Amino acid sequence: MNKTIIINISGVIFHIEEDAYETLKAYINEVKKHFASYRDNFEIITDIENRIAEMFGDLLAKESKQVIFLTDVNIIISRMGNPSDFEAEEENEQYQHENENTTERKFFRDMEDRAIGGVCAGIGHYFNIEARWVRIAFFIMFVFYGFGLIPYILLWIVIPKANSRTERMEMKGEKINLQSFQKNVEQELNAVKTNFINATSHAGSSLSRLGSFIRNIITALADFMGTTGKFIIKILGFLIITIMSIGLISAFVVLLVFLGYAGSADINGIFPLNALRESLRPVVFVSAFLVLFVPLLGIIFFTLRVFFNNKTISRSIGFSLLMVWILALGTGIFYIAKNATDFKEQASFSESINLKSNPQNIYYLVGSEERTLQEDISSVNGDKRTVTVTTNDKDFDTPNWVNIDLRIAENKFPSIIKTYSARGLNFDAAIKNAHKIEYYQFQKDSLLTFDYQSGLEDNSLWRDQQVNIKLNIPINSTLYIDTELAKRFFRNQMDDCINDDEDEPKYIIVKATKEGFVCQKTPNAIDREKRELEENRSKGNIDIDVIFN
Repeated sequence: MNKTIIINISGVIFHIEEDAYETLKAYINEVKKHFASYRDNFEIITDIENRIAEMFGDLLAKESKQVIFLTDVNIIISRMGNPSDFEAEEENEQYQHENENTTERKFFRDMEDRAIGGVCAGIGHYFNIEARWVRIAFFIMFVFYGFGLIPYILLWIVIPKANSRTERMEMKGEKINLQSFQKNVEQELNAVKTNFINATSHAGSSLSRLGSFIRNIITALADFMGTTGKFIIKILGFLIITIMSIGLISAFVVLLVFLGYAGSADINGIFPLNALRESLRPVVFVSAFLVLFVPLLGIIFFTLRVFFNNKTISRSIGFSLLMVWILALGTGIFYIAKNATDFKEQASFSESINLKSNPQNIYYLVGSEERTLQEDISSVNGDKRTVTVTTNDKDFDTPNWVNIDLRIAENKFPSIIKTYSARGLNFDAAIKNAHKIEYYQFQKDSLLTFDYQSGLEDNSLWRDQQVNIKLNIPINSTLYIDTELAKRFFRNQMDDCINDDEDEPKYIIVKATKEGFVCQKTPNAIDREKRELEENRSKGNIDIDVIFN
């Protein structure tokens, strides 16, 4: 059995076998000799020893053992690299650059490339983008939206600054080995020279003084808030996680409800769910759930990382979630596009209904939010009865376009032409869908009632069903049209038929003439037209009637 030695690396006690200790000691001495000529050699060696201690700790914990063996030391040396290998690698610098390894980036504030607090530079390193674009984004949010300063201050307080060289390397995603340490030191030396030249040429500039002033203020504010500020930030993070968690649970519950009713007739009254084929609903529902679920889960993980420094999710898991989200989005789009083929063709059919005329040629036209129909069921007295179907019995959230036009009849008898149209995968399917439309119009003596809305047969899918009504009225007829219904007939031509300073009348009186449908202008409309003619210095007669074409 080999002799075991107790050693201290960066304040951490390890038990190591004697042969492993000799190898490790020789390696560290070689590293110290290599970096002896560097200005910050003590800091470099300290960072390297910290890294070695961290790697030993991870290795022992992973293998559940207490003693470091020679094989463990060789593993650490292979990961860190050997100074004697640098010369060979420098001769093939291009190959080295192409095969340079990076590790998972960590969130730190970059104090070397800071404008104020290093927040934007740190965000830029983490997402591998230039810091100037992050600064521009914060500037735009602050100037144009009044938002940006508070998030910046909060991030300043929450995100730790990169103090050591190891933290700066982790911030940039650089692999922690000897080669990276040497490269990092050389880059820092070049940066120091560049910054010194820039500082000399721009010393005392107003912008530099302003940045320093703002930096000092926010630093003082952050120090003043101290533990209290961090506590507030953690509460904010907890609220964000709570809200997102509620959203996740709600989305999951909604998914279960929709999956439970996917094949039920009850869902056919809910738009736009009733536009989906029954066979496609489960896939679309699950896809929609994942498209919503993944971003909410991502916000929770991001909040844990930023607000609580909890590395719950690795880069590989995040990439997997992104792939799941893209797959769900693509699947949803594919099946929705597949469902859209059911709207490929359009077809329609018409039916003509002769209305009962009366000697006075007077008709009352009213619209109804309820659905009315007359059933040919005789009571004990032999009278027909009228059945009213309220909107509660049918779901009218589904688009139900009903267009009603008023026309001059070509004969002496009033009539109605109803045209039903719909879409389908082909012409036959479109006609079949059009026949599923339910629309009722009812006549009782001189009273004509029109439903404002149409419906669909039970268990019918929505396929852009529409109803077009043409009401043909003979010449010399007088119509008392419900005001709301008249607006549907004449649209924007009724301004001169209603007094602005009076309550809206229940009916608009309209006469059917050879020229069209005519209503009498109000006194206010006549006076307004006179004033317009006088202003234009025109002469002519004033029409007292409004003709609807």
